[in-house]
Amino acid sequence: MILFGLLLAAAPAWAADPLTGMWRTQAGRDGGYGHVRIAPCGDRLCGRLEQSFDAAGQSVPAPSGALILDGIAATGGGAYGDGRIVDPESRRDFAARLRLQGDVLEVAGCILTICRTAGIWQRVD
Repeated sequence: MILFGLLLAAAPAWAADPLTGMWRTQAGRDGGYGHVRIAPCGDRLCGRLEQSFDAAGQSVPAPSGALILDGIAATGGGAYGDGRIVDPESRRDFAARLRLQGDVLEVAGCILTICRTAGIWQRVD
């Protein structure tokens, strides 16, 4: 009975999606980058900007909490999609295509069948 209780207590950790956590975005044109936290939102995943940095790595003011990824779902084999990615510079959103490989996340935004890379993100935690 005790073992059963321990297994139930550990179940949420097993259920955690490997995509959840803090990710460092690829540097933009100005060398700045952000930290995006990916977490459950309903039965999907969302990513919100938690902090922005300049090219020197110094924290800079930014719209903390800005939605970057919305409605992301696993599609199999380390791939994620079915959601949207928001370009924080233009505020346009695109169909999201992500591929997780260990602590590296390949991020792309697509219009119809044409996809453009949004960079390689590195896991922070």
